[in-house]
Amino acid sequence: MEHLESQNIILRSLEPSDINSLLRWENNPENWIIGTRTIPYSKHELTRYIEESGSDFWDTNQTRFAITLKTSDSVVGVIDVFNANSLHLRAEVGILIDPAYRRKGFAVESLNIIQKWCHEWAMIRSLMVYIYSDHVASKNTFLSAGFQRVGELKSWIRTSAGWKDVDIFQWYSIEKNEE
Repeated sequence: MEHLESQNIILRSLEPSDINSLLRWENNPENWIIGTRTIPYSKHELTRYIEESGSDFWDTNQTRFAITLKTSDSVVGVIDVFNANSLHLRAEVGILIDPAYRRKGFAVESLNIIQKWCHEWAMIRSLMVYIYSDHVASKNTFLSAGFQRVGELKSWIRTSAGWKDVDIFQWYSIEKNEE
């Protein structure tokens, strides 16, 4: 599985044993604002999601990997590639690292693995992410992984504290014949 690993982590498919971590992360209201969720997931919904997550990426236009430590097999987060477009070979990416494992470089390592997977296996040319303009740590993570800030959307996300601007970051793979 060398194509989905780095020095410290392995990205692997979701397994039934991941259910408790997924329930904790997906049902944390602090994480809902990043997506479009406004209510908790049931254990049944997430169990079904795990069972169905084995479909081919291009059949569903999305995939989620568990980020696991090589040393202990502990799940430290998840990384998603979603909203894939097969015509334009692009997708969005999202990452969640458990608070206990943040600031250890696992997010950048995971992004680098996903970039390689996108280029070599999924044939995706471009990845994009929306990040709150005031979320410096997230922006620095994506910059460290080779993403570039390509734009800004004003008042894009509505939160209970008001509207937030987001910055758009993009990474793209350049073929040797394009250089």
